[in-house]
Amino acid sequence: MKNRTLLLLFLCFSISANSIFPWGFFAHKRINKYAVFTLPEELIGFYKKNIEYIEEHSVDADKRRYAVKEEAPRHYIDIDYYGEHPFDSMPRKWNDAVDKYSEDTLQAYGILPWHIEIIYKRLVYAFIEKDSDKILKYSANLGHYVADAHVPLHTTLNY
Repeated sequence: MKNRTLLLLFLCFSISANSIFPWGFFAHKRINKYAVFTLPEELIGFYKKNIEYIEEHSVDADKRRYAVKEEAPRHYIDIDYYGEHPFDSMPRKWNDAVDKYSEDTLQAYGILPWHIEIIYKRLVYAFIEKDSDKILKYSANLGHYVADAHVPLHTTLNY
């Protein structure tokens, strides 16, 4: 774990902003591809065999943004809308968040953390069912949304 962290930090600091592509399809594909190599031994074989799928379909969620109205809020959360220190008071469970803020408010300011949980649960169920197609689909989508959660501009009102 320590070596992975050091490698990630090295990569982040050694690449200048001018030499990389802006966040988008390229970044999502790279993130999903490299994520495969961090998986436990029990999973890496399956994912390495399907790495092209994981990489190519990492951008499906962004493609849906322009075709499915409900998709856009799944890619961000304007967490600063909820106060100066929202992390302690922000409900972790969707129904609790709806009760506290209303679904309209949540949709207006993004539902990324809760959508990650939905996709994760779908992935778990796909594994239980041993449905390879769904495992790949939800894995690619989960990688996309988790990557979006690490984009600073996807977490603030003032982007």
